[in-house]
Amino acid sequence: MTAELVGISLTVTLVFFIISLGVVVFSADKFIDYSSILAGRLGVSEFIIGLTLIAFGTSIPEIFVGVQAVQNQAENLAVSAIIGSNISNIALIFGIACIGRSIMPEKNATRLRLYIPLILSVILLIYALMDLKIDKLDALLIIMILPIFMYCVYTDKNIGTTNKNDVSSMSNIMLAIGLILMTILLFYAAEGVVITGLNIASRLGISSTIIGLVLIAIGTSLPELAATVAAIVKKKTDLVVGNVIGSNILNIVLVIPIIGFFTTSNKSLDSVLLNRDMLVVSIVTLVFALFIFLQNKKPFRNLKIIKFGGFLFVFGYFVYILFLANIL
Repeated sequence: MTAELVGISLTVTLVFFIISLGVVVFSADKFIDYSSILAGRLGVSEFIIGLTLIAFGTSIPEIFVGVQAVQNQAENLAVSAIIGSNISNIALIFGIACIGRSIMPEKNATRLRLYIPLILSVILLIYALMDLKIDKLDALLIIMILPIFMYCVYTDKNIGTTNKNDVSSMSNIMLAIGLILMTILLFYAAEGVVITGLNIASRLGISSTIIGLVLIAIGTSLPELAATVAAIVKKKTDLVVGNVIGSNILNIVLVIPIIGFFTTSNKSLDSVLLNRDMLVVSIVTLVFALFIFLQNKKPFRNLKIIKFGGFLFVFGYFVYILFLANIL
């Protein structure tokens, strides 16, 4: 992704960047529409659709990064991308969602049980990184979170609200095709944004730290961000919380096992991932779970408090980025 776009001017690169970003926004908007319709037809809440279907669709870039990393013996890049993506999903994307909220979240969408696989995935990733290598045992332990996650989804499948206003004339087959097409569009458009964004950053002399740790992490989270913005506009905020939880779980339980089962490299991972970045992931995840849980409590069921909390998440993310760039 860091390769120069040979023979293409900065102006043309900027045009490609804007077009790619536009396609991401369009496909995410349609993805949210189709997912909401599907939720209503299946009698499943929008929260659960966000937790599963949308989460999987928006985790596709991280999955492909993991596959490509194993093929190129660049496991450190894949693990860094997962950690960076999970931090940005909560601190940046969920933070923006809180700031943009115009309605209160459903009380039922904050059951503690749903956060067990999220917190467990972080704990097991810390354990896997203790020796700075991902082996088959680590992969097996982490992938065991998947059935726990699916059990929690099944037992809480009626959490949140269901879309009962299905006025679409699309058949179920066309709806499924639409979801698949929007997922593909999201993936390739997001990749286009990352490639052109990296090129623009490189040509403008932005540091390699910002390019690698910030742009790639945000780039792989771009589908989540686009889906979040679309959900805010359509006032489908249950989708946002479900998407963040599901995407962060699937990022770990689908990508890390790919590395553990198929890696052929004996190189150790960068120790800073364990000593610094996993500490940040742990803190952000716990604060996120606590923040959502407290929204059930009367003093915290206030839009101003939620918006202020979102501001703190986003502010904290930018402090983290400035720290990575050695500005702080």
